[in-house]
Amino acid sequence: MKAAAMSVWIFINLLCFGMCGYLYLIWSQYWMNIERQRLFNKTPSIPQHSSVSEITFQETSYSEKYDFNSVFNNTIVKEKNGHINRRSIVAMKTSGKLSQSSGQTRPFTNIVRKSHGSPRFPNIHKPILEFDSDKYVCNDYLTSECEARTAEFKTLLLKEFHRVLMSDSKVFTSGLNSQNTYDVHYERGQWKERTKKDILCALAGVSVQTVTAEDEPFKMLNYNIPKDPLQCHRTFKTCAVVTSAGSLLGSHLGDFIDSHDMVLRFNNAPTENFTEDVGSKTTFRVLNSQVVTKPEYNFLDNPLYNGVSILIWDPANYSSTLDEWYHHPDFTLFPVYKRLLEIRPQADVHLLYPKVLWGLWTVLQDSSPYRLRRNPPSSGFIGVWFALHRCNRVRVFEYVPSIRATRRCHYHSPRTDTACTLGAWHPLAQEKALTERIRENSDIDVFQRGFLDLPGLNNINCKT
Repeated sequence: MKAAAMSVWIFINLLCFGMCGYLYLIWSQYWMNIERQRLFNKTPSIPQHSSVSEITFQETSYSEKYDFNSVFNNTIVKEKNGHINRRSIVAMKTSGKLSQSSGQTRPFTNIVRKSHGSPRFPNIHKPILEFDSDKYVCNDYLTSECEARTAEFKTLLLKEFHRVLMSDSKVFTSGLNSQNTYDVHYERGQWKERTKKDILCALAGVSVQTVTAEDEPFKMLNYNIPKDPLQCHRTFKTCAVVTSAGSLLGSHLGDFIDSHDMVLRFNNAPTENFTEDVGSKTTFRVLNSQVVTKPEYNFLDNPLYNGVSILIWDPANYSSTLDEWYHHPDFTLFPVYKRLLEIRPQADVHLLYPKVLWGLWTVLQDSSPYRLRRNPPSSGFIGVWFALHRCNRVRVFEYVPSIRATRRCHYHSPRTDTACTLGAWHPLAQEKALTERIRENSDIDVFQRGFLDLPGLNNINCKT
């Protein structure tokens, strides 16, 4: 009896031990997954302070200020929570805190901040690239020492692009598909590395298309959209695409920029007081819909947006129709746009067809071995693509950062955030890696002087 009792006691203990071990394994796996997600979404625990007033995000739209819904006889359907604030929004300078709109996560970058901070990849500890540093600056571009410094900077920067892309890809392969807010359904099959010509031909395959007066629901709602959009398909010999990067400060590139036949700028980037570095000439502007709708940009009255051709973009869901986009834009741009057409009927201001954004995103994804953020490309990449269609030669200033790379987001604003360079929401790292691949100028031009030289798409024979 004692032997039998002992056997039962041992069996019960083994059974309990096995069940406890199994439960412990499940519990451990659960917390490992929680910790992984926490790490992927980790932000610095100590806020960074500066001497200038900090920024917050404005939620009031221009159309709400002017009550443009009444203009449409209530045809505008107010957005639901799932259809707005999907984009990282343009920051405005206030005395408040730095906050984020719902659903947005801070970026992952592995950049070392010279004075403070830590690598923002939680799973990568080795510093890669230093911003706000004079380590790679050359006094004489013709020396072998300058060539070596430039080569080192280039190597570190391209590694940083791949590191960011790898980290973003891990987020998606870890089951965090909740960030697919535009409902992107895309499978490409086996990846094959593309040549420079492949990339250029893929970009050529995404045609410039804008909304016309014949497109519904714009025709039914009497939008008087001008014909012959964006200077009637005019082409140019040389074009300058001028980013808003903080690294343009001190570049002394203004005269060179103004020497181009066409100059394209972005959003609310000014030229006044910055002409020595960014020039004074403006032919086109690419605006995101936040600039059109938010009162602080004063889109209808600000002379910055007068006398130039403007291309406005706002993303729709991956498979949305124009009607669905119209009723569920990211920002309520349509009442403002209609009002603009009423007060300035000859204004060369047009809306980018939203499917174009996903055509460009597909080019980016097809050209990358990593799985990208399923968010549309940035204004910068849209501007580069547009210029490639219109120009024989395109020079892009401080898109791929030079040795002047800085934590300052924009040359015209004191805000600092390294995510402006490598991406918090747009697939910026892939945009810049791809654009760097199709350049035709020297490393000194790109990484010391600060511009890429790209061939226009009209120079490429994609039929052979």
